[in-house]
Amino acid sequence: MPLPSERAPQGGLGHLIVGGIAFVLVAPLGLVAIPLAALLLVSHPRSTPEIVVAGTCAGFGLWWLMVPGELPDQVLRAGVISASALYVMATRWTQISFTHRALGAIAVTGAGITGLLAVLGSSWGELQWWVEFRAGQSARQLLGAVSAAGERSRILAPTAAQIETFEQGLSTMTRLVADFFPAISALQLLAGLLLATVAYARLVRQPVGRPAEPFQFFGFTEHLGWIAVGALVVVVTPKLSAAELPAANVLLIVAVLYALRGAAVLAFGLALSGRGGFFLWAAFGVILFLMLPVVVGGAILLGVLDAGLNLRRRWLSAANG
Repeated sequence: MPLPSERAPQGGLGHLIVGGIAFVLVAPLGLVAIPLAALLLVSHPRSTPEIVVAGTCAGFGLWWLMVPGELPDQVLRAGVISASALYVMATRWTQISFTHRALGAIAVTGAGITGLLAVLGSSWGELQWWVEFRAGQSARQLLGAVSAAGERSRILAPTAAQIETFEQGLSTMTRLVADFFPAISALQLLAGLLLATVAYARLVRQPVGRPAEPFQFFGFTEHLGWIAVGALVVVVTPKLSAAELPAANVLLIVAVLYALRGAAVLAFGLALSGRGGFFLWAAFGVILFLMLPVVVGGAILLGVLDAGLNLRRRWLSAANG
């Protein structure tokens, strides 16, 4: 099994469809439509499918951008415009990997939005307040629905203690969503760029730039670990408490990337041994659901080990040897 730095996508249309459905459940579809339209337009679409998809994505993206929204919505829309433009330019004019193109575009976008908020007299603190306010409204509606359902059903009616525990959990979740809105938005942008890139490579006969690598070859520069170390130092240093929340957002993004890298190493090992398959991955899904903290921690550790030891290349060399 070769270990190329890039590989053209083959098959897996079902995976793309499942990924698109999962994405729509957690993020706006505009985060995929806008970068996909930009990639198609820069390729000068000629065939009928290319023109139809480019026009549909561009139209939907423009409609989504014009829908009235509050500060979090406007920030996310500005982010997808900036990140898409930067990503498409990097795709058109460079040959670096998808991961580094996307992360670079998102990092520059984050810095630009920070400056834009300052120019407009706003801040991340105000953005955080808006996110917490909206999440709190949704939490109160959910709590009201649970209470109403309990009143209609005497058998399943929750006790006062259960309602209080549920309310505390919703309150904690609301604060977490508000605190980590930048990291969540960045990860949504990353997923949107990935789906757009994969769909683009399947629509265009001669796509521009390097394609996205298959998941089992997912990786990034080991220098990203130093960013994680710096963010961790800021989080644990009391004198740097003013920068604790931004550092925590950076730390969350890096942790997710290392967890994905660990999962990619596992997928590579299973494919190399010929033991991959639906039932095996279904079993891993059940284990993940039952032991989420342990599995995520193990994936992060495996990703860190791969960054330092390049496990996949070692396994491949041993298999070919």
